[in-house]
Amino acid sequence: MMQKFALSLLLLFFSSVSFAGIISLRQSTNTDVYPYKEGTILNYFKRPTVATSACPVPYGKYTMESGVQYNDFLNKGNGFLYPQTKIRIGLPWRSEVSILLPSEISNSRLKFSGLDSTFLAFKHNITYSDSWNSALRLVYIPSSGSSNYGTNKNSYMLNGILVFNKNNFNITTMLGVASLSDSERNGGRRFNTFNPDILVGWYPKSWLEYFAEIYGQTRTGPRQGPGYNLDTGLLFLINKNIAADVEMGKRLSGQLGNFNTYYGCGISFMF
Repeated sequence: MMQKFALSLLLLFFSSVSFAGIISLRQSTNTDVYPYKEGTILNYFKRPTVATSACPVPYGKYTMESGVQYNDFLNKGNGFLYPQTKIRIGLPWRSEVSILLPSEISNSRLKFSGLDSTFLAFKHNITYSDSWNSALRLVYIPSSGSSNYGTNKNSYMLNGILVFNKNNFNITTMLGVASLSDSERNGGRRFNTFNPDILVGWYPKSWLEYFAEIYGQTRTGPRQGPGYNLDTGLLFLINKNIAADVEMGKRLSGQLGNFNTYYGCGISFMF
């Protein structure tokens, strides 16, 4: 039943992308000119949200972001996640590659710490117009990180991203399928999951964005059911190439991320 539901949502997404593409062709008088080529850093990244922007970093530029997160874990412990460093590099043909480097995770109750996994991704923008933007993203998660928090087996994700923009308001949807792996400590077993995500952003000022996001997985582990979380926060544009963020996340159901609540902040640069 869940597989049929996931397939239906994926078909709906790609139908929406096709519709957005038709609109893009009608609205764009010159499809060789990408409207976000000279945008601010807020066009190209969505730190700290799970959903990512449909806009690739412009060719010849790159971004670097980093932050720290304080977690109140489900097991009543607490600890930090840092430095959450991610680098994106712009490629030709409206594409980018990115790497999310391992971060240190600590837990006061369990009395141990360790590194989480490395993420490598390729993103390509499919269609765009003044109101619509869509992209595909491929993610490879090599067997990496510590035995406590890492990935025991190579893992993979495919994400479709669809964005609607209107004046100072936007909606981002990201739908994905994934084959993931537990850490070695938790058994290192593989499991498959469907990952829905919806993000709403509002820009009351050109330098300020409020956002709220609900994201989840249909399975959070080999023997676990679905999990869903909420996060919300603010993004501040310091100048065209520097942005800062503050956020809070809250567990809605399940064990996705293994936290009750988290608080975070970070900074991003474009070069």
